[in-house]
Amino acid sequence: MLSFDPVNFICMIINILILFFIAKKFLFGRVNAIIAKRQEEINLSYSTADKVTKEAKENRREYQMQIAELEKDKSDILDKAMKEADERKAAIIEKADADAEEILQKAREEASHIKSVAEIDHDKKVEEIVFDVAARLAGQAISEEANSELYDKFLSQAAGSGAGKDR
Repeated sequence: MLSFDPVNFICMIINILILFFIAKKFLFGRVNAIIAKRQEEINLSYSTADKVTKEAKENRREYQMQIAELEKDKSDILDKAMKEADERKAAIIEKADADAEEILQKAREEASHIKSVAEIDHDKKVEEIVFDVAARLAGQAISEEANSELYDKFLSQAAGSGAGKDR
């Protein structure tokens, strides 16, 4: 049967306490040290993760600011290029207009020259006709009637040549 022995009971409690202190000193101390060390590593990992997250957010913010600045610069550059293109276009058109005006002026001068040459040529032809008529008159003794006929012929030839001059 079971009996309750107080000495035995006290020895058991003392043995349990001794085992507890030995376990605490050699086992729990080391286990707690390892747990504490791992907790520090975990805390360090969390703080590092928080730090990296903050840096990533800051970098993202800076990146977005740089993108916005680049977009503004791009827009400014495009506006400047468009203005330069418009200025060049206006300059090219202005030069083309000046060149066209110069070409027209030269064409007018050339037409005027051709006209004056044609007038001189016409005058020479009229002069030749006059000299021809005068030579015929001088070479022949013509009656008054023939003289009138030659004069009418001269006028009709002169009028025919003069019509080409007015055109």
